[in-house]
Amino acid sequence: MPAEGYRILLGCRRRSEALRACSLTFDQIADVFALDHEVSPLRLYRYAHGRTASDVVAACNDLDPAGTACLRTARLYDYESWPRAGRRPGAGAVAILARVYRTTARRLVTGEVYASYGVRDRDLLDREDHRHLDPHHRRQVSAPAVPGTKGTEALPLPVPAPSRCADLLRAVGAEEADVKRRELLFELALILGGTPSLGLLRHLTPPERERLAAAARHRVPVDAATIDVLERLTDRLWAMDEASGPRRVLPVAEAKRALVDDLLRRGSLTGAARERLLRVYWSLSHMTGWSRFDLGDYPGAAQRYDEGLAAAHELRAPALLAHLHGLLAYMALYEKKPTVAMDHVFAAEGWARESGNPLQQAATAIQVARVVSSTRRDHGGLRLLDRATDLAGVRVSEPNPRHLFWLDQDRVASYGVFCLLELKQADRAIAEAEQRLARMRSDSVRERGILQLEYATALIQKREIPAAVAAVDEAVHIAARHSSARLIESVRQVRGRLQPWEQSRHVRELDERLRSSAIPV
Repeated sequence: MPAEGYRILLGCRRRSEALRACSLTFDQIADVFALDHEVSPLRLYRYAHGRTASDVVAACNDLDPAGTACLRTARLYDYESWPRAGRRPGAGAVAILARVYRTTARRLVTGEVYASYGVRDRDLLDREDHRHLDPHHRRQVSAPAVPGTKGTEALPLPVPAPSRCADLLRAVGAEEADVKRRELLFELALILGGTPSLGLLRHLTPPERERLAAAARHRVPVDAATIDVLERLTDRLWAMDEASGPRRVLPVAEAKRALVDDLLRRGSLTGAARERLLRVYWSLSHMTGWSRFDLGDYPGAAQRYDEGLAAAHELRAPALLAHLHGLLAYMALYEKKPTVAMDHVFAAEGWARESGNPLQQAATAIQVARVVSSTRRDHGGLRLLDRATDLAGVRVSEPNPRHLFWLDQDRVASYGVFCLLELKQADRAIAEAEQRLARMRSDSVRERGILQLEYATALIQKREIPAAVAAVDEAVHIAARHSSARLIESVRQVRGRLQPWEQSRHVRELDERLRSSAIPV
């Protein structure tokens, strides 16, 4: 390193240590350094950490998931010099550097560099967030509830407030270089809830964006191609929900639901188009209900589920009715309302039988098994899960319902852990959880967190405390990056079961990690 560069690094290291002593995050320190140093974000963050290039290269190579240890000091300097010189870093390299620097990948690239990446790379840059590794970072973990409820924050409005439009304009500028396309993208983003919707809209072609905007303005009738676009965006919302949680998804889903409701009320629709659009409305009621439930907003979730039930009745779709009654039963268990849960599962069973669809019957059997295991404490729930596993494997000629895209025989088996815990069969629960965790896909983020906590509960029942704490640690790592209030509350409940061992080294270290992740002990 040249003498002048090393002198700058030493000065930044001293300033960073002083600012860290004042509890500033690395993001805040990088913003401070940007006032004095006209360098790329990658170099600013290296200065904020007070690290030499060789230090960063060693840390990156240790984290390289491919194990190739391919980054070299000269290449890092090239990355830090881009776009004035050097070469552009790959999105995967930026993701690894984000973990080293304990920040988001998006903060490590300028808007100009971000715009030069492809759609999948931008998805990766938006997704990578490692701020929870910074002990000074404090994330918001309180769950929003119904606006106006005392002691809770209001849900964000579907359309961004004027103060947020400047941020949206900057984000749209990074997404789209063409001026006319940028205006169209900005209009659609306003309709669909603001900046979070850009992660969905970037996957549409320009003609698809124009078709969607024209339908929203009521300039053209809603046709099959427009409904195809709406269905695909809904599918992507589910993937976004599993990966990052409801806080990012809910504003977009609510805005999209309002758009579909407007199209149903004011659009010129054929019978077939209205039925498909009403199914999209049901799906968005399902999604917004699920997101509100995941945030702990039970009244809001019940309202959306009830509106979904009304749409399902209009469609005369027993499978859709069965599914929402099953979700209402699941929510009632969290609310400690066992009789309400029983009422809903009885209704769900009846509608599932009428649907004649084996996969929907399997999904309903899962909910019935949960309720039976939780309320009766007998083996009936396990027998129901065996039946659900068989039903999930039945081959049918017609396509499976879109809302059951996630369900297969492996997924059914994972729900047995909950039932086994209710029956105090810890050994079987441990074996089942280990098998399912080993086979779980990497995109099942929240599900993995919940299953890790069930695994930890089984280990606590066996008094295997170090292993239980390790399992909770895995869940804490997920909860720190995910906005599910339900997941955070589950972490707290499992920590409560560790209270008899609170003086042990493992539990004390866990408590420190919980505090650094802003999860109350």
